[in-house]
Amino acid sequence: MGSRTGRRPGRRSAAIEKAEEGLRAEDVCQALGLRTEPRHTESTRAKLKRLVNRGILTEPEPGLFTLARPAPVT
Repeated sequence: MGSRTGRRPGRRSAAIEKAEEGLRAEDVCQALGLRTEPRHTESTRAKLKRLVNRGILTEPEPGLFTLARPAPVT
């Protein structure tokens, strides 16, 4: 359900899209109404890392996730 397929963005990407400066895993959990215990935040962090590997998100600094900006068309 990522943006690469043309379908609507996933809940995690949508939550990050609303934040201008990016979010940390705990912030994403709060935005999605999930608990913030370590087992929940670590699971969310792993899913965010997968989105980084797919090019949907970026991680400009460790633990901070933002939406990947499309490369300008030249």
